[in-house]
Amino acid sequence: MRTSLRTGFDSIIGQEMAKRVLSRAVREGSPTHAYLFLGPEGSGKATTAVEFAKALNCENPKDGNACGECALCRSIEHGNLPEVRIWSPDRKKQKQDTTIDQMREMREFAMLRPVRSRWKVNIVEEGDTLNEESSNCILKLLEEPPGYLVNILIFRNASNALPTIRSRCQLVRFTPVSTAELVDRLLEDRGATNDQARFLGTYSQGCPGRAIRLMEDPTFFERRDAVADVAGQAATGNPWSALKLAEALRTGAGGSKAGSEPDSMEESDEPEPEDQPKRPKRAGRDTVLQSLDMLLLWYRDLLATRLQGPNAAVVNVDRLDEISAQSVAYPHAGRLLGAIEAILEAKRIILGNGNPQIATEALMIRILGN
Repeated sequence: MRTSLRTGFDSIIGQEMAKRVLSRAVREGSPTHAYLFLGPEGSGKATTAVEFAKALNCENPKDGNACGECALCRSIEHGNLPEVRIWSPDRKKQKQDTTIDQMREMREFAMLRPVRSRWKVNIVEEGDTLNEESSNCILKLLEEPPGYLVNILIFRNASNALPTIRSRCQLVRFTPVSTAELVDRLLEDRGATNDQARFLGTYSQGCPGRAIRLMEDPTFFERRDAVADVAGQAATGNPWSALKLAEALRTGAGGSKAGSEPDSMEESDEPEPEDQPKRPKRAGRDTVLQSLDMLLLWYRDLLATRLQGPNAAVVNVDRLDEISAQSVAYPHAGRLLGAIEAILEAKRIILGNGNPQIATEALMIRILGN
């Protein structure tokens, strides 16, 4: 897979306003000491934060951009420069918050003057996981930082940032990228095929990070194809095939292969040793939710095609022939609306900690019974 040859802020897809603000700060040599990067997941916030840290410390900056070639740029790129730290929740210890202990460590880290670089940079990667205690811990650091320190707090949701945090930071907004621009960059920089780029540009809803992550996931398109196969069989199947199709939906094996692999959501009754990592139940649940999202978009495309014909705007643009063929199996839109409602209900059940196996089986029985 080809990777981008662009360097510095040019490697960021979209976000022109954010890049102008940050590159000007680099050129003038006077960055604000606390930034709040706000925008949806996958919009480029974390990548931009690293590029900003590189540009601030680059030995040969070019018009506010990092050169990407000097020793400091390479060290920051690979996470090897001690003066640039990324603070994230410790997932290995099953913690969901960025804790007060981590923020105390960040505060202590900030007091040590940089040795190799001009600027020390703290990047709080998931600011939404700061609780009130850990947020209050860093207020003074944000308000009265050492002259060599830049703090970057990354948030998805503005309501999760305490007013006392927001008031001490310069806000830099990140917005979804246009589908056309995202498609062009996937083609030019990532070596995507035309079908891949068109589908991911729409599916990712303008979030480049999400599109790139899905493109690099070797199983993603296989799961989407399996979901399309489930929908195809549901269009012409009978209620007796519901359990088989539900298993195919959970495993991503495709309707014709259901039963050939163990259900990844089944959990053993045997206790696991305390010193062994726990079975990734959340990861399995998230996989089922992703399959339901794919199924929801597929039925949305079927509904749009059924109502608007071949000129309908669809997400699965690389599978137009299949969508057109399946939509013919539905004599009226009521069945498709019922299927969409059933998928949303299954998602609500699973998000509410319901059993994915029961939820998906009930879903397929409902779809096939319409």
